[in-house]
Parts: sequence; structure tokens; C-alpha cells
Amino acid sequence: MARLPDAPAAQRPPSAAEAALFARETAATLALLFSRRRILPTLVILLAMAAMAALGLWQLDRLEQRRAFNQQRRVALAAPPIQLSDAPLPPGDLRDRQAVATGEFDYARQVAIRNQSYAGQPGYHLVTPLRIAGAEKAVLVNRGWIPHGEANAATWRVFDEQQNGPQFGILQPTRRRPDGAISAIPEDTQTGWYRLDVEAIDQTLPYNLLPVVLQLTPAGREGAGNSRPRAGSDLNSLPHRIEPDLSFSEGNHLSYALQWFGFAIIAAVVYVSIVRRSEARDT
Repeated sequence: MARLPDAPAAQRPPSAAEAALFARETAATLALLFSRRRILPTLVILLAMAAMAALGLWQLDRLEQRRAFNQQRRVALAAPPIQLSDAPLPPGDLRDRQAVATGEFDYARQVAIRNQSYAGQPGYHLVTPLRIAGAEKAVLVNRGWIPHGEANAATWRVFDEQQNGPQFGILQPTRRRPDGAISAIPEDTQTGWYRLDVEAIDQTLPYNLLPVVLQLTPAGREGAGNSRPRAGSDLNSLPHRIEPDLSFSEGNHLSYALQWFGFAIIAAVVYVSIVRRSEARDT
């Protein structure tokens, strides 16, 4: 029988002598790092490495949150549409749930949300209450973007929808202030809003609102109900429907985490190298 070749040296387990040498070198390095002369900078480096590792773990946690959020959105977008009415809304987070509402737009009480952009241009989101047929409540409908030059509420009727048929879109939550408080009611209750705060806008209307926003999309589930306005050749495409973000991007959290872990390793290697070189010069 032919004799099998010996395993390459790189694949052989370390010998007892090699293990002992490694142990002595490690002990000597640790003794240098934690000597009375170098213990303070060593502790500083260790704290810096711990902070970098913590930032890396935080980025991994953010990544898991983003993945869970994306999965929730996928489930929401795949669910059957909700028929908006006086009936209680389904429990849970309704963000990105498809929905349909039938009724009549109250154009006299529509509002514009400031500081919205489209293709790099400043403008507003035109939001119109829809009085739901057969219901006591209405729902705010985000019909899309209009340019900054269309801020005059007296001209908004050129953007009226052709039909008051079923309106298809996705649900979005109310937008409160960053501290969680309800937005203050502006002096100009038509163009003074900076966020689509349903609870604040509800206080300015003679009827109650559902606690969600129906955001019309460029292509509704059925399409026909979301007809475009046709008042003027330059205004045919206004308001521009808002494209939902279907990229499900995970962001840069993983690359940031690897960077922080890499910084921690580099800091350790560089510091140990500097200490060893300093010790070699001293001896």
C-alpha cells in the first residue's frame, strides 16, 4: 500500500515547545502592557477598544431592528386591503397596510404640509379630508406633492380629482412632534403645517378623523379610483403621487459594525507593536 504523504507543516498542531514559546511571549507582552509604567495608557486603549466594540454591537442591533422593520413592511404590503369605515381599525401597527376608502373629498378644508421635496424641488404635500360614505368620520388623504409656487390655497381646486370613486393607497401613521407631543395649531391652518399630525388637524375640522393617513400611490391596487386631475396642461401630473419605498434596504449598519470592530483590532495591534518597539529600544 502506498504511504500517504506527511501533512504540511502549516496543518500540523503546534508542538509542546511551540505552545510553550507562545505562552512565554504572551505572558511577557501582558507584563509589559500592565507594568507600572504603561498601565495607564493600556487602560485608556482598553476603554477605547471597549467603546468601539460597543458601537459595533449597537450597529448590529440597529441592523436587526431594520430587518424586523422590513419584514413587517413586507407582511403589511402583502395583506389584503382594509376597507376604511366607522368600524374599528385592526389592532397593531398599520403602517404600509393597503387600504381603500370611498366617499367625497372636502376640498374646502384641505391643507398643505411644508418642507416636502420631489426630484430635488421644494414643495408641499397636499392633504385632503375624505368624508367616508356611510360613516361619521373622515380620513386624511395625502394626495401627493405640489411645487412651492402652488402655495396659494385659492388655486388648489385645479388639483381636484376627476372622480370621487374608491381611493386606494397605503396607510401611514400620524406625525407628532419629536418629543411625542401633539403639534401646535398654526395661525395659517391651511399652509402652516410642518408635519402631518392627524390629532392636531382633527382639532380644526367639524368632524372626527381616523387616526391614520391614507397615502395615495402612483398605481393603486385597482388604479381607476385614483384618477389624475386634468385642469391645465402644465398641471396634468399634479399632485405627484408619492412612491412607496419598496427597496427594503438594510442600510450601512453591517459595514459600520465591521468598521468599528476593525478599528478595535487595529488599535490593539498598533498599541502592542508600539510597546514592544519601545521596550526593544530601551533594552
